[in-house]
Parts: sequence; C-alpha cells; structure tokens
Amino acid sequence: MQAKAIIRELLYPLTDMAVVLALIIFLLLEMLAEAAGLLGFWLIIVILPAYFRYLLCLLEARANGRKAPVPGIELFNWVENFWSLFPLVLLCLLIWGTYFFATDVSFAAAIVLGAIILFTYPASMAILATTRSPIESLNPVALFVLLKNCGRDYLLIPLVIVAIFFAIWNLVIVGAPYLLLKASTMYASFLMFTLTGSVLHEKGASISLDLPRAREPSAEQLDANLMRERTRVLNHAYGFVSRSNRLGGLQHIDAWIENEADIGAAYRWFFEQMLKWESTEAAIIFAQTYLSWLLKQRRDIEALKLIARSLLVEERFKPLPEDMGAARAAAERLGNDELYEYLNR
Repeated sequence: MQAKAIIRELLYPLTDMAVVLALIIFLLLEMLAEAAGLLGFWLIIVILPAYFRYLLCLLEARANGRKAPVPGIELFNWVENFWSLFPLVLLCLLIWGTYFFATDVSFAAAIVLGAIILFTYPASMAILATTRSPIESLNPVALFVLLKNCGRDYLLIPLVIVAIFFAIWNLVIVGAPYLLLKASTMYASFLMFTLTGSVLHEKGASISLDLPRAREPSAEQLDANLMRERTRVLNHAYGFVSRSNRLGGLQHIDAWIENEADIGAAYRWFFEQMLKWESTEAAIIFAQTYLSWLLKQRRDIEALKLIARSLLVEERFKPLPEDMGAARAAAERLGNDELYEYLNR
C-alpha cells in the first residue's frame, strides 16, 4: 500500500460522514453510560454488542468496496448480535493473558503472547465478520489463508494500531483532556476495522473465504436470511419515511439494492412491500427509480408492466424526465399505442 493510500485510510474514519456519525453516536452513548451510575452498567450491556456489530459491518463493507453503513436501531438487537461480543472476549483474553504471563511466568512471555494476539486479531475479526462464527474466527487454517492472501501489507495493520495507541499513551502522560482521550481511543478502534477491510480490498483478498470446516448454508437458509435482511432494511426505511424523511428512507433502500446479487428481484420485492404501507407516495417515487433501472437494462416488458401497475396506484404517474424518451421508445417497440400516447401528453 502506497503512502498516499495509507494517509487516506488513516483519515477515513474522520472523513466519511457515515463513520463520523457512528463514531459520535457511540462516543456519546459511552459517555452517557459512564455518567449514569448503576444504570450505566445496563446501558453498556446494550451498547457493546451494537458497537462491535457496527465495526464488523464496517470491516465487511470496506473489504468488499461498499459504502460505509449508517448505524441504525437494528444494531441494538442484543439477541441477534450476541455473537458480535466475541471481539470483546478476545480483548479480555489479551489483557488477562498478558497479565498472567507477566506476573506468573515472565515479562518476555507476556510480550510474545500479546504480540501474537495483536497480530492475528484483525484477521480473526475479518473471518468473524463473514462467518459470524467465533469458532471459525480462531480457525488456524482460515487465519493462515487470509494472512497469505494479504501478504506483507497485512503488517501495516498491527504496526499502525500500535503506533496510534503509543500516541494515545503519550497523551495520557501529558494530561490531555478526558474527552480527547476517549475520542482518540474510539478512533483507534474504528481504524483497526476500517484499515483491515481496506487491506483486504486492496489485495483482492475477499473475506468470503473457503473455510475447510465451514458448512455451506442450504438454499432455504439463504432465502430466509435474504428475506430477513431485506425486511430489516425495509423497516429501517419506513422509520425514516414515517419521520418525514422520505429521501433518507429511499436512499437507505437504494444503498442496499446496489449490493444485491439480483438487483431486479430486489427492486421488485421492495416495490411490492412499499405498496403495503399506509401511504403509497414513497412507493410511487421508488417506482421511478426502479423504472429507470429497467429501461437502462432494456427490460421493456417489465418496464411497461411497472408503469401500468404504478398508474393503478397513482393515475398521474410518469417516468422521470430523463427517462421519458426511453419509456416512449419501449412502448413503441412493444406496440403499446395507448401507453405511448399517454407518455407523449
């Protein structure tokens, strides 16, 4: 990785607005928990799974070249995100293990153990982000495959993290403000995950690894997982729309669809579900985006069916101005004179 790319990655958690928003939210939540006394203990139990779940989602997005996810309320589903506490478990093992070795074995042994865990921790997180399996994230074969794919660039991750924590330690020594120390520590944790994802993406080392011990999910499981994720996105978007932020809701859906394997099926599913909302206004606006995609793909029959369906819901429905010519051409190619005349009005 070149120097310019390294600098860009160091600044990434501070320049991407979605990541900055997440950093501020979790920083405020952590400070709230600290100030809440006994109640803060319960807040931490709710916050930690969401925090590490977001970091793992961020790592996965960076590794696959996708936009950083915007933190949503679904992160705070403690039951579904319980597996995402494993990064904290590893950190606790690191602290306890180095302390035990330093006091009962030798200081040199503690340093060796700490170095090994620190070196493998980012790779383990990359595997965990994909498999959601703490056991697989400790699989030596999977770790070796990922480290081999990344090559020497992987060394950049622990070196940068050590350098930043050394800088934070110096801030502690000079008596830096508490808020600066908290923000710096959180920045370092965000950077570890974003930098890991960036190195994977840079080397083309997809974190969808061929893990020898991993079992392939069945087609039914894949369909169920897809429907669950789509429903989560739909509910999140509805939350935006219900709070008079229609643009935010539609953008949330669009961002998800961009990463779907079958974009056409995704558009169709979201459109059908949005028609079930109390107000179909958002669905009709979404239909314009859906129609634009269909026309660009030259899927004329589907495009005209979508127009006809939208007209049943909203009699004044029309394509976006920039798509009007393509829509008329599609109607003309299929010999739909009635629709062609309507689009010419």
